[in-house]
Amino acid sequence: MNVMRRFFLLFLLLATLLLTSSIAAVNQAQTQNQSNYFLEIQGIAWDQTTINILVITPNNESWWSPIYANSALRAIGQWNDALQNFAANYSDYTYLYNLKLQPTVSNVSVTGFDIYLNWTDSPLKKSSNEIALETSTILDNAIIDCYISLAAHTNHGDALTDGDMQNIALHELGHSLGLGHSNYTGDVMYPVYTLLSPSKYVSTLDVYGVATTFAWMSNAVSFYPVNQWLQNTPVTLPPNILYKNLPVSTQNSAPQTLANNPVIETLTLMFDILIHPEILAIVIVFIVILIIIAIVSSKRKKQMPKVDS
Repeated sequence: MNVMRRFFLLFLLLATLLLTSSIAAVNQAQTQNQSNYFLEIQGIAWDQTTINILVITPNNESWWSPIYANSALRAIGQWNDALQNFAANYSDYTYLYNLKLQPTVSNVSVTGFDIYLNWTDSPLKKSSNEIALETSTILDNAIIDCYISLAAHTNHGDALTDGDMQNIALHELGHSLGLGHSNYTGDVMYPVYTLLSPSKYVSTLDVYGVATTFAWMSNAVSFYPVNQWLQNTPVTLPPNILYKNLPVSTQNSAPQTLANNPVIETLTLMFDILIHPEILAIVIVFIVILIIIAIVSSKRKKQMPKVDS
């Protein structure tokens, strides 16, 4: 029993050391690697601070589900949450307090809005299985209006869940704000999406990109000509801003699914940590130590003298 107790205590100690060093290594690696994260900027901008969005619901379609509209509204709210949080935490960008995405839901399309968001049954481009598309009308690098189309099914007939719909709506809304794609696979603006993915979040990099496209709000520059202050070149986070996902209010959080289950998310995080290159050697050493301890304990147990009762 004493051998097993010592083995268990040593196991806990090594596990604690491994977890601590793993988290530290991942945090250090993320700090070092965030300089490699970049976000493309389209070089176009809105000349207004309230962006009115018409969410058009095709209620007479057999494939339509009301959850899609709820997903889009949560995505709009999630962007508003991120903008407000960023403005509150980074004093150079407090002008983002005045930027708002204002949604209106209707089952008919009417004029007078800035962004029109609607749905189709099948992908926009069957050859590439493109499940979302954003197009903007541009005049002198200023955005006049924008159209977002979201597909309810893939070209294989797979239906998008409400979580999927919120994730892709987040991505397309980013495009409508003048953002391009990110090179970081974990970012909401990464160009490839996998169905049933966990909830996506707007990152500090995403909002920094928006702050760049709305820099005229700081009164440092006049809006026109846009191309003299806004270039369509990628941006990276300044040294004083760490890459992280921005918080979401309860009303704008995606509904609970298996992918969003805290246990699943924790296991996914642990797996991501364990396979991280910076700590792979530590994991291997940990496993080798456990094997050696098990072998030594087994040999000692066999050599212990027996005493008749």
